[in-house]
Amino acid sequence: MSQKITLRDVATYAGVSVTTVSNVVRGWPYITTETRQKVQQAILELGYSPHPIAQGLRSGRTQTIGFVVPDLANPHFASLVSTVEDVAYEHGYSVLVFNTHENERREAEGVRRLTNGWGDGIVVVQTRNALQTGNLLQSVTIPVVAIDRVLNSYTGAFCNVDNLELTRLAMQHLYDLGHRRIAHLAGPHYALSAQARMDGYQCFVHEAGLEYMEYRPGNRELCSEDEGYYDMRHLLDEHERPTAVIDSNDRMAIGAIHAIQEYTLSVPNDISVVGADDIEVSKYINPPLTTVRQPLEEMARIGVELLLQLIQNANHDRMHISLKPTLIVRASTAPPKQR
Repeated sequence: MSQKITLRDVATYAGVSVTTVSNVVRGWPYITTETRQKVQQAILELGYSPHPIAQGLRSGRTQTIGFVVPDLANPHFASLVSTVEDVAYEHGYSVLVFNTHENERREAEGVRRLTNGWGDGIVVVQTRNALQTGNLLQSVTIPVVAIDRVLNSYTGAFCNVDNLELTRLAMQHLYDLGHRRIAHLAGPHYALSAQARMDGYQCFVHEAGLEYMEYRPGNRELCSEDEGYYDMRHLLDEHERPTAVIDSNDRMAIGAIHAIQEYTLSVPNDISVVGADDIEVSKYINPPLTTVRQPLEEMARIGVELLLQLIQNANHDRMHISLKPTLIVRASTAPPKQR
């Protein structure tokens, strides 16, 4: 039977200290890329495999982080999960995903389990108004970082996107094209990002002195193509139609475009449509969708790296990070038709 490979064997092979090898195995973030790659290559070539139970007993850590997410069927959240897993893997961590299905009780249960020894820290996208979990997060005994949806009352570390700026970019784009009758199809009333986007819409309307304002806050459970489709049909039945519509996300915008086309109207010749998020399918629909892209990968990466620093008891000079979105102009928007 061959002799078991030890940390010291890896250190000698890589030409580094045993401490450095241990830090790489534990996912310590403050190691140069060159050194990390050298150690990882040595581990691969020698076939070193740390015993997870012994490792956990020595360090008091599980090398696992939890990711509590509202809806894995939504491409927006699925993208976040993919990046969180990739970044955690780079640092030697596994990810335990809790899909809450937009249910506060499931969210609270996931947080409690992770706090009771299942993980070393938690990344969370808060559910709905997250009142139960919002209070719970203030008292957990392991590090927590919120990303994407963040309650105003939440005071812990977070990384999100400036949703007021997201709506402002969309409104300014349509305004510059000449639109003055711009409607907004909002997401569900419980969604924090949807509420912020509706607030941004209302602020722009008032600041620009627009007389027309029409928004439909969603009262359904989802923020999907169906909601965009039915809300757009109701809007088209109004006596005074808009020349442009901003939807709370791309999925709603896709449903809205379908409704407009069913009414034998043209996008963008009759009505321009703007979405948000820039999901993959947005550039392939007919017409390709103008949208506001969120830096999802950057947000997820920052969230995980911030969490790992907190796990290592390292200070971070920026605990509250809000990223800027980017306008992506495609064929679903154009100047309003002269009437």
